[in-house]
Amino acid sequence: MAFDKTQKFKIGDWEVSLTACTLSKQDNEVKVTPRSMDVLNHLAENAGEVVSHDELLNQFWHGTFPSDHAVHKAIAELRSALGDDAHQPSYIRTIPKRGYSLIAKVCRETPKQALDDDGTDNGPISLTHVSATKFHISALLDKRLLAGGAAIAIFLSVLLWPSSNVISDKDEIVRLAVLPFVNRELDSDNQFLTDGLRESLVNGLSKLSHMEVLSPSRGYEDFDSSPRSERIADRARDLHVDHVLHGSVQTAEGRLRVTVQLTRAEDGVHQYSEQFDLPLEDLFGLQDQIVSNVVSALSVHLNESERSQMLDWGTTNAIAYERFLRGDFYYNQFSPDDFKRAIDYHRSAIELDPGFINAYQGVATAANNLAVYSSSARIRELSELISDIHREIARIAPDSPVLSSINEIKLRMSGVNQIQQEMQLREQILSGNPPEFAIAHYALFLIGARLYDEAAQFLDKAAEVGPFEISPDEVWSYRSNIQPPRSQLLSAKGQLQERPYHIGFLGTVAVNLALAGDFRQAEMYLNRQKEVDEEGLLAHYSEAVIGFLSGKIQLGNAAYDAIMDRGEDFNFTKGALSFMLGDISTGTEYWSNIPPLQKRRLFNVTHSAEKYFPAAVLEDPRYEELLENLNFGKQWQRQLMEGVIAMQDTLGVTLSPRAQSAYDSNTFMTHNDLWSEEQWQELAERKLTGMQSRPILD
Repeated sequence: MAFDKTQKFKIGDWEVSLTACTLSKQDNEVKVTPRSMDVLNHLAENAGEVVSHDELLNQFWHGTFPSDHAVHKAIAELRSALGDDAHQPSYIRTIPKRGYSLIAKVCRETPKQALDDDGTDNGPISLTHVSATKFHISALLDKRLLAGGAAIAIFLSVLLWPSSNVISDKDEIVRLAVLPFVNRELDSDNQFLTDGLRESLVNGLSKLSHMEVLSPSRGYEDFDSSPRSERIADRARDLHVDHVLHGSVQTAEGRLRVTVQLTRAEDGVHQYSEQFDLPLEDLFGLQDQIVSNVVSALSVHLNESERSQMLDWGTTNAIAYERFLRGDFYYNQFSPDDFKRAIDYHRSAIELDPGFINAYQGVATAANNLAVYSSSARIRELSELISDIHREIARIAPDSPVLSSINEIKLRMSGVNQIQQEMQLREQILSGNPPEFAIAHYALFLIGARLYDEAAQFLDKAAEVGPFEISPDEVWSYRSNIQPPRSQLLSAKGQLQERPYHIGFLGTVAVNLALAGDFRQAEMYLNRQKEVDEEGLLAHYSEAVIGFLSGKIQLGNAAYDAIMDRGEDFNFTKGALSFMLGDISTGTEYWSNIPPLQKRRLFNVTHSAEKYFPAAVLEDPRYEELLENLNFGKQWQRQLMEGVIAMQDTLGVTLSPRAQSAYDSNTFMTHNDLWSEEQWQELAERKLTGMQSRPILD
């Protein structure tokens, strides 16, 4: 059956072109990524119905390694293209905890008739048929990649999604001939190397499901020496292929030089060329590296959609693009080791393309997250790295908006500039055109100051990260901070299905299970957290809370001494545990001596730790005085309240009644202003149940 590749339909006032991936209205045309177009088409096919997050993820990211906000990115891109408002939608409505629904009117054009190859009329073409065929192709891709067993093939599944919703005349298949590589040595001793490299390339490229690879017999060795495009085209026509891959191998003074070229058959244009000049130490290792790079590059150069996305991300180097995608994949796993891998891959992308701005920001963002779980010594190293990144971007792109994001990260990692950060963020938001991270990060400040209600409003105003963007702030992750324990536990468990070793959510699940009295499962999750927490900072905190709730830790016993017998980088946990046990003097001493580079933990975690402090501690003047001396007590809370008031006309966010009352009376609000009295009472009961449900553990 032949499909009509020009089929269009309308959503509201917008005309949608599936093949061009465009939305048009009057003289306005907006291009979206092919995958976002697939999502829009799927929503249109199910207009008026709720399409779940999981359905979209499984349908259009099947077999890849998506982060759980991949769907959010696609929806954000579509809303931006449609000019839609998430809070007063005319096109795509978010159904909380269920999914998305297209609420605008969908009008299909009268479809053309589909004909079989024999000319038989088969009636109207269904867009559903096209999508199903694409899904079938992608499923075949997944099976072939997994059958190959090579790590590079798995990662390439991220790159090789078919480029549109429509089947091409060649059913998405590209015919490629890999010609014998020319041995430029005077003798034939290295012929085994040229033959082995060619064989490995054929095997690697054959794993790409949209490619048919030919390996013609000898007789083409002089191919790449020909300067004439006509001769290239003639040879390609003889082989009936779309592209030819050819090159040469040479060794000299202990080094290997391999040149690889991709030539388009129809006009002899060189689409890709790469030279590898490497030390001749491990021939098989070098061969694997070259094959990996070439396969990665060709998967992009032979796929129009991937070429377009590579350019949208900001590079023309396909191997740099592949390294960047690997870095993005590891970043979204959210474990310290994976953050380090992300930094390494993004730096590798920069080495290949020194002008790749998004790769620089990828390094900075991964370093920012790694610092949250790091010792002071490592934070200093990461701070130096961020400073180097900032200087380099300022040199190559002094007007780049990325600079403000990197500068914000530098301030965060210092741990002591929150007042300066607040003033800058407020000014940016009041300008009416803030950086995309500004509203989300202000929400994080509000969370730390127990202003949950206001934080929730800010998060509603903060846009999810759009396509081809990297942000140091992720709205999806901040929302879990303001949920009551029961909801937080369910949310964190759901996140762990996507990221099994997310260091933060492992701790969240462990602590909330202990709060519910399920200490056996809590210990299981704690042990998993310890496996991924190289520095031990977060696992140390989780262990202290679980030990406190179980009754295992009491003042002066062996378990207490074990927790307290750590270096100054662990002063936050030691102080928090002291407050949980009612020891205000010891808690004050430890928190007063937190190293500057660890003070970031005070702003990120104190609001959560306070849930386990007895009322006598929270109401003690010494505790309030301590917070004031640390610059995140009442005056800090009031500064944020004043920020909300100042930005009210710009964002439409208002103080909650509880916060307004505290502001008017100039008092310190010790409990967040979002949870109901019933939720606070449930927390108190669960905390009491957790502490009493088990005897003291030996």
